[in-house]
Amino acid sequence: MSVAKVVELVGSSNKSFQDAVDTAILRASKTVRGIRGVDVVGQKAVVKSGRVTEYRVNLKVSFAVE
Repeated sequence: MSVAKVVELVGSSNKSFQDAVDTAILRASKTVRGIRGVDVVGQKAVVKSGRVTEYRVNLKVSFAVE
């Protein structure tokens, strides 16, 4: 039987929502081993002068407990 833990993260990017997800996972993988899945639970964007300047994602990241 395996056990997993879930943590919530926020990622951001000035390029896209996908880049925000990739950035968050890349950073988390530096300290969390065995990431198995990601659930994107929310997306937001910052708008300035009528343009999107930052993309933000709320993630739930699951990984195996050793």
